[in-house]
Amino acid sequence: MNVDAHTLIGEVDSVKGNIVTVALTDLPNIVMVDGQSYRVGQVGGFVRIPVGYTQLFAVCTYVSASPIVDQEDEQHSQEGAPPHRQKGRKFLQVALFGEAIGNRFERGISQYPTIGDRVHLVTQSDMRIIYGSVQEERSVTIGHIAAASGIKGALDLGRLVNRHSAIVGSTGSGKSNLVAVLLEAIATQEYPSARVLVIDPHGEYATALGEHAYVFKLKPDVSKGEQSLHVPFWALPFDELRTIALGDMQPGSEAAIRDEVAKRKQDASRHVRQPPSNTIVTADSPIPFSLRKLWFDLDKYENQTFNQRGGVDPCLPTEEGDAEDLLAARFPPAALGAAAPYLNPSPRNIRKQLDLCRSRIMDSRYSFLLKPGLYDPDLDGKCKEDLDVLVSRWVGHDRPVTVLDVSGVPSAILPAIVGTLIRIVYDMLFWGRDLAVGGRKQPLLVVLEEAHLFLPEGQDSPAHRAVARVAKEGRKYGVGMCVVSQRPTEVDSSVLSQCGTMIALRLSNTQDKGRVESTMPDDIGALAAMLPALRTGEGIVVGEAMPIPSRIRFFRAGRKPEGDDPDMPGAWKQPRPDRALYAHALDNWRHQTDVPREEENNG
Repeated sequence: MNVDAHTLIGEVDSVKGNIVTVALTDLPNIVMVDGQSYRVGQVGGFVRIPVGYTQLFAVCTYVSASPIVDQEDEQHSQEGAPPHRQKGRKFLQVALFGEAIGNRFERGISQYPTIGDRVHLVTQSDMRIIYGSVQEERSVTIGHIAAASGIKGALDLGRLVNRHSAIVGSTGSGKSNLVAVLLEAIATQEYPSARVLVIDPHGEYATALGEHAYVFKLKPDVSKGEQSLHVPFWALPFDELRTIALGDMQPGSEAAIRDEVAKRKQDASRHVRQPPSNTIVTADSPIPFSLRKLWFDLDKYENQTFNQRGGVDPCLPTEEGDAEDLLAARFPPAALGAAAPYLNPSPRNIRKQLDLCRSRIMDSRYSFLLKPGLYDPDLDGKCKEDLDVLVSRWVGHDRPVTVLDVSGVPSAILPAIVGTLIRIVYDMLFWGRDLAVGGRKQPLLVVLEEAHLFLPEGQDSPAHRAVARVAKEGRKYGVGMCVVSQRPTEVDSSVLSQCGTMIALRLSNTQDKGRVESTMPDDIGALAAMLPALRTGEGIVVGEAMPIPSRIRFFRAGRKPEGDDPDMPGAWKQPRPDRALYAHALDNWRHQTDVPREEENNG
């Protein structure tokens, strides 16, 4: 690397850890080197500091026309010892991030500069050495470096997946486009066995990914190749199932029903391919059982009457009822006073909860969960298909991306459903970690869109627990997480802190900028001040997947995500649509689908 006098811009004035203050020489703002113009003193720009045979690289985080005085300098000044920095010169504050020997660049610093070391511009040849450290066969290209024309903006795919990542940006900053570009890059850049699972709460990515993805949703459009999304209720831990299907209840009743569910799972476990021992089957085990039969038997117990006091000699039912059709058994009504028949002397007092359970099972909005198609057990607990088929359909097919569209899931249970989706896949890959389909042999990237909906700061939910587990343990078992949000302030800070790569698009909210600054993996938080000035489709990438903190201009996705901005004002220049289409919109609303009824019937 040639140390050229034309690239010299100043000298080291002070060193404090990896923060270096540079006193600039008397130079014009624009310098020409080998026919290329470079602006001196740009926030986000790079500098080079030769130290022997090693070239140190740093990024500019602060520019000043006066000495950059820190708190210690101010204190010394007040005590009568003036700062040593010279007046009348321009200063830069830069953060060291890596070094190169010859043409080999590495993150991290093995030695530090000293006072008076010369500081140089980083030229195009330097940039190629830095970005050339990302091996092409290990990377995906998502744009180009904004500060260096002709240099690809490539991310180290291994570090992006294994060390987790976060994508944040205000509405309209190009966040959905970036996610689509990243998924397109993975799908098209020679990774035939890629596995990416997208949790999509707004139905944005089905159209954006086309033939690269299989889409699962509550109301699929079969003509487009979409498939039904089912989440078997029996795969939920007991507490989450109770919350959804029964609601809150007294601790004693809850314990009794937990024991009942455990017993039913133990009885039904004989129907699975390799029955486990009853000693390890609990109410949380992912073993099918009939929720309808559970409701029927609990309701029967609650309403049973007796011919004698103390629960002796039960009355015969006047109507047998039907568990499959959710028809309750009927008994002779209890008499008034001391006459028979008598009420059940030890009811669980859960009639309200049982009414809720029946209502939820009959509610079409909950059919994907409580009547999950081929995964819905019969009254004996037998299923046509098991969880292995479900997971293989989600992540074991021949396409690189799977979109789980949860836009139709009732908002009250959305965090529980998202947490269950992630937990089912993670547990399957965890317990199959030594198999060819396990995460270590075929890693999985989980992309969680609108993460603030599922991981709100200061709260606890099934999604919190599932994502936190992946964030803490996933690297060891080949499961990576990409958290996407427009409000990083509202996302659980412990999850963000686990993300080794941060991609920040335009953010104007002060609190959001502060959260991004506090979670940046590198000590370059001052770059967060650039976030409000970023152009649409541009972002700052820092962390494990990028060799240096970089400002990248992202590509445009081949297909526009539905969450992208509408065509304005072009849409208003078109003729007004037929008013009769409002009738189709009403049909869609009532049937909870975005497919017009006549098209749905034809499909």
